Amino acid sequence: MKKVCISKGWMLNAPGTNGWKPVDLPNDYSITLPRTPNAAGGGSNGYFQGGRGTYVKELDIPAEPKHYILDIDGAYMCTTVKLGEYQLVMHPHGYTPILVDLTKRMNYGAKNRLTIITNAFQCSTRWYSGAGVYRDVFLWEGGDIRIEPWDIFVKTPTLDGADAEYQISSDRDTEVVLRATACDADGNPVACAETKLTLKKGEKTPASLHLDIADAKVWDIENPYLYTLHTEIIENGEVVETDDTDFGIRTVSADAKNGLLLNGRSIKLRGGCIHHDHGVLGAADFPAACKRKLEKLKEAGFNALRIAHNPPSTKLMELCDRMGIIVMDEAFDCWRLDKGGELNYHVWFDDWWARDIAAMVLRDRKHPCVIAFSIGNEITESNGNSDGDEWSERLSSEIRKYDDTRLVTSATWEMGGGETWAERTTGYFAPLDICGYNYMYQRYERDHEQFPERVIWGSETHALNFYSSWQSVLRNPYVIGDFTWTAYDNLGETGTGRSCWARDGHIPGISLSGYPWRSCYQGDLDLCGYRRPQSYFREAVWIGGAEPKIFTTHPEHYGEGFSGTGWHWYDVLDSWTFDDRYLGKPVKCEVYTDADEIEWFLNGKSLGRSKPEKAIATFDVNYERGELSVIAYKDGEECGRSSLHTVGAPAAIKVEAETKSLDADMRDLCYFDITVVDADGCRIPDAKSKLTCIVDGGELMGIFSGDPCNEDQYGSNICHAFEGRAVAIVRASKPGDVTVIVGSEGLYSGKDSVLAK
Repeated sequence: MKKVCISKGWMLNAPGTNGWKPVDLPNDYSITLPRTPNAAGGGSNGYFQGGRGTYVKELDIPAEPKHYILDIDGAYMCTTVKLGEYQLVMHPHGYTPILVDLTKRMNYGAKNRLTIITNAFQCSTRWYSGAGVYRDVFLWEGGDIRIEPWDIFVKTPTLDGADAEYQISSDRDTEVVLRATACDADGNPVACAETKLTLKKGEKTPASLHLDIADAKVWDIENPYLYTLHTEIIENGEVVETDDTDFGIRTVSADAKNGLLLNGRSIKLRGGCIHHDHGVLGAADFPAACKRKLEKLKEAGFNALRIAHNPPSTKLMELCDRMGIIVMDEAFDCWRLDKGGELNYHVWFDDWWARDIAAMVLRDRKHPCVIAFSIGNEITESNGNSDGDEWSERLSSEIRKYDDTRLVTSATWEMGGGETWAERTTGYFAPLDICGYNYMYQRYERDHEQFPERVIWGSETHALNFYSSWQSVLRNPYVIGDFTWTAYDNLGETGTGRSCWARDGHIPGISLSGYPWRSCYQGDLDLCGYRRPQSYFREAVWIGGAEPKIFTTHPEHYGEGFSGTGWHWYDVLDSWTFDDRYLGKPVKCEVYTDADEIEWFLNGKSLGRSKPEKAIATFDVNYERGELSVIAYKDGEECGRSSLHTVGAPAAIKVEAETKSLDADMRDLCYFDITVVDADGCRIPDAKSKLTCIVDGGELMGIFSGDPCNEDQYGSNICHAFEGRAVAIVRASKPGDVTVIVGSEGLYSGKDSVLAK
């Protein structure tokens, strides 16, 4: 079938639109609504509001009857689809894709009114959900003999070929030839196979072909090589249907003795958990936003992602295929028991779980990046006090019904009674290939003694404990990886990564923060994608040999006690600029490194050396203006150096486009980095200047900073810098220069341009 994106040219009536307005998809109509302390979703949803949205588009359909399938990649939530006056489906899950057969209700040779209605109920989730049709929408068109969406599955049980499995749909009895050709990355055919089929009217006919590929190139994280399977259905010598499906040749296995093997090679997963939002864009899943996020995560050392706690977009999966990022694909955050709100998915689970498992697996099983499907996160039923064991078996079997080549997993934690947890979860873990441990790295080795065949991964871990948890991964073959919570900051779950000094009191457990907090502030990268201190710590532990980054604690807190929620990081900043009243006062300094020793210098004078403990070297330095620098040594040889210096007063705004060109299609995005600098062009690390953005030649999608707690209004052209930085996002509808100008009172404005083509 022919797949056409129909994301452009919709009309939307939703909260904040003041009637009908034209929109292109993806769209999140809640992200620009005013936040309020009284929002029904509260801190879980970042104090954003929800509501009902109606999208309408006219489809101009040719007179010749064809088969049409609507493909909605994601809409939040309880999505109703209508064609004309006919209601075709109501789909509760806010993240699984939706296929709707429009054929019988289509008015051929005329315009057809397509309506999609979404209901962003609150409270219905434990994180920012967004609202509306926030992923792309496609229309599949095919004839009376066709391969419908998700009906091709390419398996690679060995590294010398592929098995292609098909379901062929037909509206009449006929004889056909099914031919498959594997093509390399340059489009050259490398293998071919065909078979004859007898098709029956109104049925799906299964078929399979094996293709031997000589000297096959494997898909791996270092070289994610992709082939294309070109399929033809031939009737009476005429090609009546074609399909092109990308696939990667790779094998995956895991056992307690050998750990995780990718193509027979042992691998440890340097993983992180991510939610689905993109900061100021909300849940709107623009391909460019996905690509930028993944690039930044890979640059920071991640080779694996856990999609928490729902299937991601098709585009993210395609990008992970091409970038060599391994994915754990997750179905649910709750089953039958309530967790996270009275309108959470548990209301619909009994009726919809099997359909949503099918949607996740059938759509995503073609992606080589996916090595595991998860049946759920911290499922209440997993604690042994209900029928969770039976449901674990049921859901695992349902996944394997559609895909028996991937591993099945689930994440849980010590939900009370840690002494009996292992026994209570034995039945729950029994059907799984990998047992997901959230925040329980201390249990790895003692549980292995009791369950020696168990394969474990740290499905969620704290950054504060990362050194120890990663050593457990390295030490034990049956522990195959670690997924930090979180890799990238997300909206909602407000303040769960916050910390405080002793003078400020004590943080009560993992409670959410009140308004105006908007994000969790747990990520290695902040909302804008700027790396936070713990990201450099993780890089030093994971990879080593990196620049020895210096961070300081503000001298006002020297000697004070410090605490947090457990998801926090130390209150440090890459700054050597403090008020004159701190001259001569001690400053606690630290370097994240895998070196053996760090030598400290102040204005060129050596102060002494310190040895890292668990990848952190510390030193107290009495503050004076100038340059604080370090040299790192390993095995007695210099292996890196770094420095911080005192900056001047804020003088200007610096604006830099992250890309050189922009597609003028209203879908591509260009990000502009915004920095508050002194007269020498150096960033002011603690600047919170009020910034105003003007765009010429394009549309401002948003300007925002990584500040987890302020009242900046998303959708406006104003924000406040955080740690001296912010980001503006633009798109364009016509060719030409797109110029972004950012100013702040008392500072020289900055600007930069990108060419829209």
